[in-house]
Amino acid sequence: MSEEPVCAAILLAAGTSSRMGGGRHKLLLPLAGRPLVRHSVEAILRSQARPLVIVLGHRAEEVRAALSDYAAHPAIELVVNPAYAQGMSTSLRCGLQALQARTARLGEPAPAGALIFLGDQPFISAALIDRLIVSWRSSGRRLTAPSYGGRRGNPVLFPSDLFSELEQVAGDEGGRRVLERHRAELVLVEIEEALAFHDVDTWEAYQAALDAQSGEGEESTPQH
Repeated sequence: MSEEPVCAAILLAAGTSSRMGGGRHKLLLPLAGRPLVRHSVEAILRSQARPLVIVLGHRAEEVRAALSDYAAHPAIELVVNPAYAQGMSTSLRCGLQALQARTARLGEPAPAGALIFLGDQPFISAALIDRLIVSWRSSGRRLTAPSYGGRRGNPVLFPSDLFSELEQVAGDEGGRRVLERHRAELVLVEIEEALAFHDVDTWEAYQAALDAQSGEGEESTPQH
């Protein structure tokens, strides 16, 4: 059995899609024949990251239904954040607590770190996720993130000894403040795929994703 440090994944899928307009939920919009949120889940399941905690909130039952194929997946933990309307920080806290509760309940190895994903980036690949994990394991730095053209992106990999700091974040903010506090301990992994950073948070961004989807070559069948 590998003794490499375990890296978990937390997918934040609880937001209200307020910038999308028209009463649309961005995570449920179709992309390449399946709801947008499934792209992130499938990429993570093809990667080394385990387990995967998915935090639901806005229209939780509809998002849960979109992920029904994965309801029984042994690596997945679905949790609903009842306070999602109070901002991203509450979903991050909910995900971290669910991850730690799962570890205690199932007796799994405690993750040495966790990648924090946003649910609206459907073009992040399993290969990119694995590059981040490999870099984190080999670099000696505590935090890892992708970079394109000198611009840092998501997901960000945080070590478990910073989980308590992440849980103290408030408002509609993820881990940015914690990341800035520990910037000297961050390694950036330069990537060539600009599309990996594409956020589908507006109707225009969704149209751009539809235009780009034909270039997505990775198969959609995840590893179980």
